[in-house]
Amino acid sequence: MSSKIISIIVVILFSLCIVERANAGLIVGDLYSDDAGIQWAYVGSFDLADGEEYREFNANDEEIIKNVITYNGLEAAELLFRPLTDGSVYALSSNSTTNDNNYDLVNFIVNYKAHYDFFDDELDPNYSGRLKELAQDVVTDNAGGVGYNANGDLSAFVDDRALKGVKINHVFKSITISVPEPSTIAIFSLALIGLVTRRFKN
Repeated sequence: MSSKIISIIVVILFSLCIVERANAGLIVGDLYSDDAGIQWAYVGSFDLADGEEYREFNANDEEIIKNVITYNGLEAAELLFRPLTDGSVYALSSNSTTNDNNYDLVNFIVNYKAHYDFFDDELDPNYSGRLKELAQDVVTDNAGGVGYNANGDLSAFVDDRALKGVKINHVFKSITISVPEPSTIAIFSLALIGLVTRRFKN
């Protein structure tokens, strides 16, 4: 097989890899690193604002605080993606994957942080209306009774002031060494090389 044809095949395969990565966003099962270079497999994502609404209104239009359960990032991951039983652990990232100024999917980092909404009484003089990125394992039920109901409480999965589709928490799990299944591109590559080789033998 001539070196020119081999070069063409390599360029095609490289282009396919780039296109697949550029169009796909985070892909379930793909590996992403943290700052230490440790790799984590992507599991899925959840929206901070998709949690239970923290209040309701009665027939007189009076607000009732529902005392919904508070979750840190790891607790929300276990709730939504099931507890891990194979010895692996979850890790989160609050980094953006949307096309804004912070977009860098190629160098996406698992940062062990999650987006949180804070309970704040608007009548309280210390009201701040906070949305923050904090550690994935922070203590969340910090005030008042049990649940999301007093200043100091926070949650990574609650319907409060965060807009839907904006504060997304990405979930990863630690990986174990195993023999990977062949990817679509690898199978396509072998088939293409086989066809080209056969053509030149004839």
